[in-house]
Amino acid sequence: MIRDLKLRQLRLLVALDSERKLQLAAERLNITQSAASKMLAEIEALARVPLFERTARGVEPTAYGAILVRGGKSVLADLDQVTDEFAGYRSGELGTVSVGTVAKACEDLVIDVIQYLGKKLDRVNISLDVSTSPPLVERLLALEFDFVVARIPADVDPRQFDYHEIGAEEAALLVRAEHPLGCREIVDLEEMADQQWICQPRESFMRQALERLFYSRGVTPPRRIINTESFLASVGIAAGIDAIVPVPMLVFDLVDPRRFRRLRIRDRLMLESYGLIKLRKRRLSPAASLVFDAMMRLGVPNGRDASSEQA
Repeated sequence: MIRDLKLRQLRLLVALDSERKLQLAAERLNITQSAASKMLAEIEALARVPLFERTARGVEPTAYGAILVRGGKSVLADLDQVTDEFAGYRSGELGTVSVGTVAKACEDLVIDVIQYLGKKLDRVNISLDVSTSPPLVERLLALEFDFVVARIPADVDPRQFDYHEIGAEEAALLVRAEHPLGCREIVDLEEMADQQWICQPRESFMRQALERLFYSRGVTPPRRIINTESFLASVGIAAGIDAIVPVPMLVFDLVDPRRFRRLRIRDRLMLESYGLIKLRKRRLSPAASLVFDAMMRLGVPNGRDASSEQA
């Protein structure tokens, strides 16, 4: 049954999963709603099981539908990769590579890779996204990235990845220059526990590292917290109120030193180690392999050996 599905049918399943409304999925495929409804009926007749449940809000994939959607995304992503690679060779390029990284890797490793590859990158079209680990890994699983430099979230099965550890990352505690603690030489954790904080949600690696630090010193973690995933938004809010913001060192190094201060504490705020991650069963294109191998050599301890073993 699966082998009999056509690409247009797979695109409809993927569009339905993304849009959750038949009309929007039809518009995405540039067909009428009735044509989309008929096509879905044909697919379900072929599958002999319901693939989407009709609800008041639209459609929701069933367990069977989720399987086909996941497979459809993989097939379409492979086709897009082949198309880009084919077009690249025709135009003299090696191809396109899409990479997601945490901030630290963007600051260090990406710059080193660009310098290392030099003119080889003239034939490569690189798309680079900087974010936090959970959305990066989620988008890797959705086949939006060739590979990422990130941390594997606790709720994600690590067995589906090839993971090569790079190293740990230090964070800084940022406040505006007018903050009452901003002029202190050393600030104790007890003094900060009742302060206003702006931090990422509890499931984030930054928040977990912050709470671990407080617990390690027998201090209750902060409770007055404004939650946001955006470091840019955090710094923007902290510019106008007295609040403490934990940020990667890269972010702190980019802010105006006349407007912000770093709170000095007795311990270092360290995030978990991050690494180079790719899907175990997904083959990289020549362009992606070029950049991936360079990151292995430059960023991963003994990466040159690991890279040669993979080859």
